[in-house]
Amino acid sequence: MGSASPITCTNTKADFGRERLVDWLDHVVLPHAGALARLSFFACVPHPLLVPAAERLRGSGVAAGAQDCAATGDAVTGEVDAGLLAELGCRHVMLGHADRRRVFGEDDLLVARKAKAASAAGMTPLVCVGEADRVSAEVAARHVAAQVGVAAGRLGRGRPVTILYEPIWAIGSRDGATPEHAAVVLRALKTETVGLDADFLYGGAVVPGTYTALRASADWDGVAIGRSAKDAGMLAEVAAELLDGRR
Repeated sequence: MGSASPITCTNTKADFGRERLVDWLDHVVLPHAGALARLSFFACVPHPLLVPAAERLRGSGVAAGAQDCAATGDAVTGEVDAGLLAELGCRHVMLGHADRRRVFGEDDLLVARKAKAASAAGMTPLVCVGEADRVSAEVAARHVAAQVGVAAGRLGRGRPVTILYEPIWAIGSRDGATPEHAAVVLRALKTETVGLDADFLYGGAVVPGTYTALRASADWDGVAIGRSAKDAGMLAEVAAELLDGRR
């Protein structure tokens, strides 16, 4: 369906310990909290950092999200239940990130089960999809449509979900997908999520100017920011661009 205003998020991966996370929140994120709150900005952080992040962000309008959750509500040692994350105040949980697919072999069915668990706990799943190699837009579209279709089939009609299209080859790269390539993929994603309350983000080499270029070809709801979120100046530029893009 798409949001009335653009949305954005970031994933800190495992780059920050507690001290560095707090420093980043204090000096990069919170100085721009007003603009970021209007973008429903959230930062997905490792589970041990959720509480300190939430405490630092309290009252700012900016939120902390989780980077993963368990696929079931069973009491499995070492797993983090979606209900517990919701109890801690998480509104979003990232699922199916390329790292987890590559390192832990997570497949589309497992990601779909996690998305269902997150949704049942009252959170919005942030489902990550993307092709591994540089391929044609049509091949990429078929690949991500298959990924999303599994998750969409597990979620109830009208349930909120955010789809993050992040080509794996673009992660950490200087160049992301072209707006034309991304537009073809977006059409496929929208077809697979008919009946859901879905938002669509693009990620991969996002810098100031990326959202404007993307919007010239397709109606993206926002972007996920990687390295640009670690620089106060770039974060402010991207936030201003998103806010200006929907006026």
